[in-house]
Amino acid sequence: MSQECSIVEDLIPLYKKQKLQAPTIEFVEQHLTTCQQCQRLAHSQPTQDEYLPMKRTLSFFHIIFIVLSFMFAINSSLLGNQKGFVISYALFGCLSYLFYKNIWIVFIISSVPVFVWAILNNLNNGLYITTYSFAEIGALVIAAGYIALLHTIFALLGAAFAILLRRVFQ
Repeated sequence: MSQECSIVEDLIPLYKKQKLQAPTIEFVEQHLTTCQQCQRLAHSQPTQDEYLPMKRTLSFFHIIFIVLSFMFAINSSLLGNQKGFVISYALFGCLSYLFYKNIWIVFIISSVPVFVWAILNNLNNGLYITTYSFAEIGALVIAAGYIALLHTIFALLGAAFAILLRRVFQ
């Protein structure tokens, strides 16, 4: 398989969805006229529900968003600057959606760190936990879930704004 074939193979799903620019379409069509292997590949791939799989590697930007989510979990408080909290999580949700283009990732990255931080932060707090009873631990988990839910709501509102932005500028 030549390098040109591997390039065309990667472009075939986008070519079939008509998502390529004119020069790229011309390149693919010219290659398909001369390469029977790529012609077979183009005709054998299903056209419905095609997607380009995401690489399963952790990139620098993934790490940045994960670190940011933990920083927001640590620094944000519903009892503190409420406007800053709402704006920061909405902005975080918007940027996370624009980067990942997946609402479930926004949900996970905005809720899990907050939930974990709320439990860890209050586990040794004498105001919340005194006897480590099942009732106290259960109340702590419920409260952490509530805090995570509130953070996630604002992040999802930011993601909804990002979805609207993508549709407007598409």
